[in-house]
Amino acid sequence: MTQKGSRLGSGGFISFNGSWRVQGILAMSRSLGDYPLKNLNVVIPDPDILTFDLDKLQPEFMILASDGLWDAFSNEEAVRFIKERLDEPHFGAKSIVLQSFYRGCPDNITVMVVKFKSSSKTEDQ
Repeated sequence: MTQKGSRLGSGGFISFNGSWRVQGILAMSRSLGDYPLKNLNVVIPDPDILTFDLDKLQPEFMILASDGLWDAFSNEEAVRFIKERLDEPHFGAKSIVLQSFYRGCPDNITVMVVKFKSSSKTEDQ
């Protein structure tokens, strides 16, 4: 599994004005495709990449979500919330979207939960 993200160049900054913004104007979720800020070397399009050995880690699930979820939940809260609802249809994704909305999130909220199959090692134990 690989995780990617963009970086800010020298002179770039992030501020909060209703939502997190690059240079105070561009929403963070939109910063990857912004050529003017790339040309100014404010947003660096080269991703940071982390690689994980899924056979070693044997994760139970993965949460892919827009910033709306992360405005309402910390990583730990989201994992705990989903872990308690993995048996629901959509693996709890619909529930956590509704909970984010109820918590007052003003942003769009998109969530996908990928449930991994148990390995034979885990099932044998």
